[in-house]
Amino acid sequence: MTKKVIVTLVGAMLALVVAGCGTEGQQVEDCSLLPEGKIKQECIDKSAPKADRWDSQNDPQLFGVDLEYQLEQLPTSGEAERVPWPSTYWPTYEDSVNVRWQGQGKYSPLEKYDMAFNGWTPPEGFDSLVPFKGCGQEFDQEYYDQLGPAAKYWSNNRGNKAMRDAWDKDDCSDKIETWWGLCHAWTPAAILEDEPQRAVTYNGVTFEVSDIKALLIMMYNNSVTRFVGRRCNLRTDKIERDEFGRIVQSECRDANPGTMHVLLANLLGRDKRAFAEDRTMNYEVWNQPVRAFEVKTMEEKTEAEAAQLIDEKCTSGCDPEADSSCRPCEYTWDADAQRFFYVQTDVKYITESSPDTEPKLPNIDYYTRTDHYAYILELDGEGNIIGGEWLDFNGGGYPSRFRSQMVHPDFFWLPLRAGWRSNPHADLEKIHTLLRMSTSAEPHNMGDAKVFRSTDQVAIPDDDPRGAVATVQVDEDITIGSLKVAVKISHTYVGDLTLVLRHDGQEAELQRNAGGSTHDIEKTYEVGEFSGSARGTWELWVVDNAARDTGTIDEFELTVVEASGDAPSEETFSAGGTVDIPDNDDDGITDTIEVSGSGAVKSLKVKVDITHTWISDLTVELRHGTGSSMLHNREGDSSDDIHKTFVVDEFNGSESGGQWQLVIVDHARQDVGQLTGWSLIIGR
Repeated sequence: MTKKVIVTLVGAMLALVVAGCGTEGQQVEDCSLLPEGKIKQECIDKSAPKADRWDSQNDPQLFGVDLEYQLEQLPTSGEAERVPWPSTYWPTYEDSVNVRWQGQGKYSPLEKYDMAFNGWTPPEGFDSLVPFKGCGQEFDQEYYDQLGPAAKYWSNNRGNKAMRDAWDKDDCSDKIETWWGLCHAWTPAAILEDEPQRAVTYNGVTFEVSDIKALLIMMYNNSVTRFVGRRCNLRTDKIERDEFGRIVQSECRDANPGTMHVLLANLLGRDKRAFAEDRTMNYEVWNQPVRAFEVKTMEEKTEAEAAQLIDEKCTSGCDPEADSSCRPCEYTWDADAQRFFYVQTDVKYITESSPDTEPKLPNIDYYTRTDHYAYILELDGEGNIIGGEWLDFNGGGYPSRFRSQMVHPDFFWLPLRAGWRSNPHADLEKIHTLLRMSTSAEPHNMGDAKVFRSTDQVAIPDDDPRGAVATVQVDEDITIGSLKVAVKISHTYVGDLTLVLRHDGQEAELQRNAGGSTHDIEKTYEVGEFSGSARGTWELWVVDNAARDTGTIDEFELTVVEASGDAPSEETFSAGGTVDIPDNDDDGITDTIEVSGSGAVKSLKVKVDITHTWISDLTVELRHGTGSSMLHNREGDSSDDIHKTFVVDEFNGSESGGQWQLVIVDHARQDVGQLTGWSLIIGR
């Protein structure tokens, strides 16, 4: 018998800071004297195998939600409160977001971006140049040579250059498949970003609704996500099936239908939160936002009845000893399954649209499609869903034939935010400026985004408390509205490192001894601790806290958004009183804030004040609805106290009202502390 696991979690999320940590002035002379469970960076055996247990990417809860598995507790229908918007997938063969979608006489989204933000002016005669239209058709290479920096980069690296280079060759059309595009970027952008509502003019350049969509989508080409399931990379004719029609290759047989049912019921049914699917099981990837679901049929079956749905040739109640030709109906595909339910479920998803000058959400039903799935849910003796099997069979009603064994989602994923910059010549905050202008009821002066960057490589001295400093100079008076810090660091053991941002007497610790034995840091931090003017010198201070491994600071980038009256309206909700944190207690403490009102979360900061004499004993987790975010995961070594404002993205798009819980657990004996206060700052 083959045991199946209900949920396979594969994290594509940028690492949260998790690891061991250290306090100023405290020395450990003998690591063997550390109490059980204590973390001290200098006591880690770096010659041992990689210490991935400290890396948050190995956390089995990478999907980041608190799921209900009891079938009787799960809703049977649900719909996202924030409905994703349709868009084209900006096909690669058409040159992606550099396509002139309104015709030869109108500039592409990236040509417009270069004119508005990069100071590019089309050279004389540029408008008469003809871009590539298709294989065998002559075009003007000068068009691509004279593009602005953002358009040139994207066209050469993410556009149709491979076809242009082979335009007169027989294999030209084989270079790029027609399904290649940005559906993987459209999906998270549509789930997390507002839909543009109208055309806007910036620096004399007019951006239509689909121009703004294209730029948003481009910036989500690298997104921070959490995955469930594995990708099938086989063409349909290469996929093998056993005697029961079940797919042999496990990466193509999943996503498990039990997994799908649990995610649909929790995220859409309970949390009203959209997520993403690759709805094609084979090598093609068609990512779609999932809008809603409804269970159409749910019938409990005996073991024999469930087995017969998969094995049509079995005979219920037959005795092989009396009749060697008979095959009894035994459910042999999950030894732990005690109960079985036959289920038919409709899943509604958002499909692509053509580019347009008007928003699509007013007609969203036109862009909503429905998939019909049939499957068996497997439950344990306590009524928890533990797995399932896809079904192929003829049935009554519509559709008359379910083909779910071969036609089912490949994997599911939950987008959190845009990741590392997809185009080095474009900036998401500037695109957000266009979006805010497009969605405002009336025109306003928008807070602008300014980017300051240092690419000077700085060596990080090994095991030296003086560390290394990279600097960025801001020579403008900008009142800080929001702040992002992007870093690229090459290092062979990132768990050695502490990263601190400093400016004008203020500082924020970005990361301390996080990531274990993994190599390199390429990450963007949202920082909430700074206020006032951004003018002056900003320092990225990086300290290597342990011997042997070395590295360099390769890039340090600061994005400052000027404070503006057009930011999301923020409200602060605080908890009162001091709460003792029990020492070395797995239950820890749970403190609750009740948030009044309603509306989708657009931004969230969590201010936490904890006194404790060894903060790497602690985990601090924020929970709300079915979501969770690990704010602090045993980093900080033997340092005292946590006084920090965390910028949290995991709840963006979810309903803000209701109970929010802060869960703090002390995982080692001897040192103790208190939660002295915490607050939620919610933009909605």
